[in-house]
Amino acid sequence: MAGDRHLAALDPNAVAIDNEYYHEVGDDWWDASGPLRALHDMNPARVAYFDETARRAFGPDRSAVRVLDIGCGGGLVSERMAALGYPVTGVDLSAGSIETARRHAAATGVTVDYRVGSAYELPKPDGSVDLVVISDVLEHLHDLPGAVAEMARVLRPGGIVVFDTINRTVASWLKAIVLSEKILKIIYPGTHNWKMFIRPDELRAVFAQHGLTLTETRGLEPVAPPHKLVPATLRGRPVGPFHLTPSTAVSYIGQAVKSQES
Repeated sequence: MAGDRHLAALDPNAVAIDNEYYHEVGDDWWDASGPLRALHDMNPARVAYFDETARRAFGPDRSAVRVLDIGCGGGLVSERMAALGYPVTGVDLSAGSIETARRHAAATGVTVDYRVGSAYELPKPDGSVDLVVISDVLEHLHDLPGAVAEMARVLRPGGIVVFDTINRTVASWLKAIVLSEKILKIIYPGTHNWKMFIRPDELRAVFAQHGLTLTETRGLEPVAPPHKLVPATLRGRPVGPFHLTPSTAVSYIGQAVKSQES
């Protein structure tokens, strides 16, 4: 089946994507009006979802929930989760991004255990994590099954993966590539490749192969409707807040649970 073939590791030479850009971002990670401003606008909605999911599953004591943020970049999600009271380890392949994250956390007085590491070889023992966070990362992975295998390895039975990513649809090509990259320029050109976007049924299948059950997907999109968002953004204004919606046609957020028998 075409969906099954898409789950296989993608050839980096055949499917180009500018993942190297994130090594060069530096302090711009924390510039809310800079090149990553869309991530800042998304952050409150997605962190609220991750927090709600964890508290519903594990109870109100955030300090007892061990969190691993994979592909943490400059720490936008890691730091917010840690500020809520979670013990967080943030992992990213980019040493420069990790250094930026460490500096920012130190300046704000938030404790995060930041480490340079790969999604394909996570620096955590088997079954040592309660909550894996992988936000705006899945669509950048050339070996999605390999990364999911590592998530499943470090999660304890009953542990949860929370994520946000982008669906592979005509709507996502128009909004995430044509509109966001080429017209509005709120996403750095080349940092997404439509061929690497992931349909929910494909994600469900690769999760299932590693003992993870996809239990929820919801849409994640700007509150402002397109007819207001586009003119405002062209004038240099922020994208504005995001919210959860029923439609997963473009960006979507969700969770998967590791089997208790694993």
